[in-house]
Amino acid sequence: MGKKIRIAGLCLVVLIIIAAFSAMSYAQSNTIANVEKSEITGASDKAVSLSWKKVSAADGYYIYSAPADSKDFVKSAQIKDSKITEGVVKGLEQASNYKFYVTAYKTTKQEAVESKEFETLTACTRPARQVIDKLDTQTEGKLTVSWTINSEAAGYQIQLVAGNGKDFSAAKTIVIKDKATSSYTFNKLKVNKTYSARARTYIINGKERINGRWSNIESGKVQEKPKMPKGLDKSKPMIALTFDDGPGYNKSSDKILDVLEKYNARATFFMVGQNAKDHPKNLKRKVKLGCELGNHTWNHNHYGGSVTASDIKKCSSAIYKITGQYPTAFRSPGGQTTSVIRKECKAENMPLYYWSLDTQDWKYRNADHVYKAVMNNVRDGDIILMHEIYDSTADAVEKMVPALIKKGYQLVTCEELVIAKTGKKPKPGTQYLDAKTVKNETY
Repeated sequence: MGKKIRIAGLCLVVLIIIAAFSAMSYAQSNTIANVEKSEITGASDKAVSLSWKKVSAADGYYIYSAPADSKDFVKSAQIKDSKITEGVVKGLEQASNYKFYVTAYKTTKQEAVESKEFETLTACTRPARQVIDKLDTQTEGKLTVSWTINSEAAGYQIQLVAGNGKDFSAAKTIVIKDKATSSYTFNKLKVNKTYSARARTYIINGKERINGRWSNIESGKVQEKPKMPKGLDKSKPMIALTFDDGPGYNKSSDKILDVLEKYNARATFFMVGQNAKDHPKNLKRKVKLGCELGNHTWNHNHYGGSVTASDIKKCSSAIYKITGQYPTAFRSPGGQTTSVIRKECKAENMPLYYWSLDTQDWKYRNADHVYKAVMNNVRDGDIILMHEIYDSTADAVEKMVPALIKKGYQLVTCEELVIAKTGKKPKPGTQYLDAKTVKNETY
């Protein structure tokens, strides 16, 4: 019995030795050659591309990566076809150094065999693509480029070229070495000429300068200094009377124009497109009197977030068909402004105007109340809100206009008011509370 046990034990040991030898032989016979001649072929702000020499016995390849200051490599990409000898590691941080290596692998039913690390490569990702936030051409002979600060940057390059920006080969290039700078002003430019600008970030990696991709291209026409309208004295107080919702279907609109004409005064009318379409003579008279044509959407049915670009475009088109002029001002129904509204107004070259004095004529419908609301509260630079569709408002205007003039006020359009008080034209897409105060809130 003991002899049989010894024989069985001996057989088990032999089997274990044979199995181990077989496994070792199998592993040795299936060793995968190391990946040679790998190299970095490119880097963007969030990815690095690599290529390598083909390993014929492989089923595919793994790409490992690690931050330059770390020893912990992770498997970042897998190539499942041995004929493909290039790959990309994505999801990296911009403007950062990384290490990489590539291995080959072969998979069988028994096990997966992977080559050893052969060569470690290093690469630095590029800084993120720059973004131009704003191009300001409102100051005579100047153009200011503003961009988003990149905290990883060493600095920025700004390029400016005359024209629409299709060719930057002759561009003027400015290098800004302060990464905390977010704007640059080009001076002594030709007025009424279009210029285009772009920007990019750069970093210094060792002795190498690495540039990010060029930003979006922004174009604009450099403005000349706006001229004061004839007859205005910017040293004297002035206000802008504004009227919403017209033209009216009663006689109130015409009566307001009669008063303005009598006293050589001007106002801004924020008109509903549907009403404007039905009163072409009224619009043409406003133009003749030097009043400013404003857009108050097509039918005043939408407020705030419900206002669409089409509501604005349709009104502008109606005004243009009658007068040959597009409106130069916009007011949101109810005063509620959204990013959609601002974007469309900017596209149509219209500033937006809120108000600094509300008469609440729509609520009280009382001429004496409207008159007192203005005369008791008016200040230099005010934008005053009224509506041209109420007889009570027209009656108040008949009494108010001569009283304001007697107090020394000049009655001007919204655009004239901003020009006189700031020396600059009002900016399209920007909303003004009064002559100098910008109201940036959106709803």
